[in-house]
Amino acid sequence: MLVREKIVALFGLMALSVSLFPDTCMADCVPSSCGKLTIDLPFRLPCDPKECGHPEYELVCKNNRTTLPLKFTTNQNFLVEEISRENLTVRVVDASLDRNKCSIPYYYPLVKFPCRTYGAFSPALTTNSIMHVLNCRMPMSSSLYVYASNCTDSSSSAHTYFFLFNSQTKISDFNESCRIEAQFPIMLSNISGLSASDIHLKMLMGFELDGRFWFHMNNLEYCSSRSLREKM
Repeated sequence: MLVREKIVALFGLMALSVSLFPDTCMADCVPSSCGKLTIDLPFRLPCDPKECGHPEYELVCKNNRTTLPLKFTTNQNFLVEEISRENLTVRVVDASLDRNKCSIPYYYPLVKFPCRTYGAFSPALTTNSIMHVLNCRMPMSSSLYVYASNCTDSSSSAHTYFFLFNSQTKISDFNESCRIEAQFPIMLSNISGLSASDIHLKMLMGFELDGRFWFHMNNLEYCSSRSLREKM
């Protein structure tokens, strides 16, 4: 009887220590995989144990392809091409892009970047610029505008152009006869001399999303190489 009481007391002390010291790491999470990618903390798949990874970094594996579901639409996803656990970044490609011909993702909301977030991620400003798709009432002769009417199925008489916005772009570079139809991140710093097909190929390489800001704002940290916790 005395032995049983000691065991009960021991478990009581263990439970008390967890409640008094909640930063103790209890999980030992094994990385998952999907196709060529390793899914490691803080990333997770829906089938992983609930204590492994964080819901905001949840990816989906379907037909051996990793995807990042969009938070602002139920109709589109990103294909995940690369994951950096160290930098908390993912390189993604818009799944709606046509790989066989130039196409434009028109569904992106017209918001000021980097305010648009993708769950726990935001466009990485160090690697991305913001591409604008413009409809212009007249032809543009500037090298800042790349003709892209062949990338759209629209029957509009307006002229469609790609226009890259970055730190070197001036307000005066934007022609007032043009209207913004869409915008999206792209890993380009200059489009001078490029064709619409060149830009489309760059779009198929994807762009980088950064999850570090959300990670630190929510007081997350690694308490070992295999487990995650919230800071106290």
